[in-house]
Amino acid sequence: MLKPMKLNKVLAIAVNAFLIVCGGVLMAAGPLDSSMNIEKEMDKAAASTQKTVDKLADQTADDAQTYQMTLQSIDSLKAYNASIEGYIRRQEAEMASIQAQMDGIDGTERAVIPMMEDMIESLTQFVDLDIPFLIPERKKRINFLGEMMLRVDVSNSEKYRKILEAYQVENDYGSSVESYEQEIQTAGGVKKTVDFLRFGRIALVYQSRDEESRAYWDNNTNSWVPIGDEYRRSIREGIKMARGQANLGLINLPISSAKPAR
Repeated sequence: MLKPMKLNKVLAIAVNAFLIVCGGVLMAAGPLDSSMNIEKEMDKAAASTQKTVDKLADQTADDAQTYQMTLQSIDSLKAYNASIEGYIRRQEAEMASIQAQMDGIDGTERAVIPMMEDMIESLTQFVDLDIPFLIPERKKRINFLGEMMLRVDVSNSEKYRKILEAYQVENDYGSSVESYEQEIQTAGGVKKTVDFLRFGRIALVYQSRDEESRAYWDNNTNSWVPIGDEYRRSIREGIKMARGQANLGLINLPISSAKPAR
């Protein structure tokens, strides 16, 4: 059995040895833990960096796609602008052409209006110089033309058409046979209704309803000249032919020619 003093020394040596071993273990564990912590931090940093890289890569891809789409849009806009510029040039050319036509129309209208007024004046003179048939009707037509020229709601083309129509009516009178009733005033101031007979512009006569009086128009004297009974039957037959009551045939009538225009 060991003595107490020796036992204490042995215990002291054992304790020291344990402390040395434990201290070595603790000293060895300290650097290992630090290394593991550093590795973990590096892994975390690497993972974070990778996420950042991935995010930047995705952003770069999106930016590249956006850039390509922008380039395509720019190309489309360039093509559209070129098309619009061509359209605008064509429109400007057409507008210039229309303006030139309008300027021409204005000049034409400035010349047409006086011409139409001259035509109406010439028609008025013609009727005044012509044999006096249907005077109220013909004067009314000419007056209408004069009033029409003052209207702004009637186009110049329509005015011109109406004037030509009036000329055509007057022209047709020269190749037509007509009979109509009209009131006249005799030399004694008596008004009576008679039957007129017109053969073109060659002859204009009238005969009373009772066939007791008749006359023809003499353009040389601008007056009605009484005629005798020798024309009674011819005038009667002529009136029937003009009214479609008898076939056309030869009749004997006094002839008067229109005055030449001055």
